[in-house]
Amino acid sequence: MNLRQKIADRLILQASTNPVDAGDLTRRVIQTPSGNVDIWAAFPDNDPNVATNTLLLKFPGTGGRAERSSSHPSEFWGNLKCVSWTINHRGYGQSDGPPSLQNFIQTCDAVWSSATRLFPDHRIVLYGNSLGCLSALYLSSHRRAFGIYMRNPPPLVELISQRLRYNWWNFGMARLIANQIPDCLNPRENAQQSYCPALLVQSERDSLVPPRFQDLIANSYAGELKKTVLIGADHGSPVPEHQFEEYIESVEWLGNQISDYQPSPPNS
Repeated sequence: MNLRQKIADRLILQASTNPVDAGDLTRRVIQTPSGNVDIWAAFPDNDPNVATNTLLLKFPGTGGRAERSSSHPSEFWGNLKCVSWTINHRGYGQSDGPPSLQNFIQTCDAVWSSATRLFPDHRIVLYGNSLGCLSALYLSSHRRAFGIYMRNPPPLVELISQRLRYNWWNFGMARLIANQIPDCLNPRENAQQSYCPALLVQSERDSLVPPRFQDLIANSYAGELKKTVLIGADHGSPVPEHQFEEYIESVEWLGNQISDYQPSPPNS
């Protein structure tokens, strides 16, 4: 890893390795060619022996941890009985380091391979929160996913370049950081190759990823996409109480789409 990549990773990623109480979640370890990856699983009714037909792969945001995850939003998907896996990218939790965007693709591929081997007959659905959308969109564009849930997805190259370039002292740094993002993780390009049904949950007053940037991904998405805007919400705000019913309807819409969707052969 070169110095430029290290600088970009340091500025974008907020990895942590401190112990986190995982509650009722179950830990699983997946091997990759360059290190082990930490996954935390949630089962319906906390019963690992219950029959399931869907696997939800979840990718947290830049400061998120899999140990804090839940099975949401699968509890609103009716006949889709989901087991959920939430992934700690390398350098997060107990996953082997170092944390780097350069490792994301390898981790995603290893997780998908393990998932399809262990759950060959399951629908696989993707979930990305903020930076986690890069991993989810990479998989949706390269694998046979049945659906994708995105919360405040960042088009990193455009976000970094356009938000920093207006300060002349940051212009060079913005270009340096943007150039270190792997091409395969470009969310706009991956959105153009994603055809599974998608739900985009957008915070109206997102100060970290303003809606106009999120819309670059929404407008690029090749498949059917439903957007739900959380009025008055910032990047990490919970669903406003007055919109909870509308939000649940959107989540149920995605569940119905997943049930009916038949993915075409993978692109690669």
